Amino acid sequence: MSSGDAWFFIGLGLVLAAHFPFVLIMLVRTRARRRTWPRVTGTVTSVRTKRRNDGETRTTVHYRYTDATGQQRSGTDTPWFRAPGRKSDIAVVYDPDNPGRSEAASTTWLNVLFPITLVLLALGVWSLVAGIQSLAR
Repeated sequence: MSSGDAWFFIGLGLVLAAHFPFVLIMLVRTRARRRTWPRVTGTVTSVRTKRRNDGETRTTVHYRYTDATGQQRSGTDTPWFRAPGRKSDIAVVYDPDNPGRSEAASTTWLNVLFPITLVLLALGVWSLVAGIQSLAR
């Protein structure tokens, strides 16, 4: 492997591995919220899908839930995968210090993102090691 190739592998490894701490922090914070915030059942009030100028679509789910004091609240979520149907029940977690702050408690995106992140981290570390070993020769 030439020195140019080695530097390419080092750069690729840095790019692949660099996002890991950010994703890990996001995952840990989300899991902490899901463990400590009260969990209630919400009802989907509407599901809207809009097509953006670049051709991508964005689905927004609006839901309603009742907090521990009996006050009815509402929230929105953008599902990564399949959106629930209108009038269906969804799990919702909300901030007990600010009950108007909530999120749908689906863990699908967590269960998909973490393995992908681990694979990218492994590829990044392998690429870094391969590049450094090549430079050391």
